[in-house]
Amino acid sequence: MAKCSKFSTIYPSYLDSTKTIKLGRRIALTNCIAKPTVYDISEALQTLKLRHVVQPNKGYSRDVESRWYNPGRVLVELPENNVVYDIDVDTDVIDGSGQNSKMKLIQEVSSIIPKLPGRSRRLEAAKKQLAEEKEKERSKKSKGSSTSGGSGTGGSSNKKKGKKKR
Repeated sequence: MAKCSKFSTIYPSYLDSTKTIKLGRRIALTNCIAKPTVYDISEALQTLKLRHVVQPNKGYSRDVESRWYNPGRVLVELPENNVVYDIDVDTDVIDGSGQNSKMKLIQEVSSIIPKLPGRSRRLEAAKKQLAEEKEKERSKKSKGSSTSGGSGTGGSSNKKKGKKKR
């Protein structure tokens, strides 16, 4: 196994369009995607056939929210000098040695993630769950307004509650 020092780290905040640069976004807003997960990044790296390790319980130090709502990071072994992958991005960032850099890899991953079938299934399930929650909330409101009339004991009473004085 290779040493971890040869691996580069990618946090989901690097690709997140909902984050600012101060919170850790690393690429242009036009190339970003909304709320990527570690597993989306992993799936994209699998399509590029790059060796990587998912660490789901790590948090990004710049973004406190990511530790709770979108935790994790991916360690990626960058390709050797002789391996080059094609990237169709306007702003190519290349190391002084001519190698593909981490920024170029992040841009490629962000272009692959929206096309992943796992991500589209996850987003559809989230939309469905949100619609069900809204429907439950509507039904609770309609039931609550129809039963809140009449001679119940829960109305506005001027009687003091507590222990009786003798």
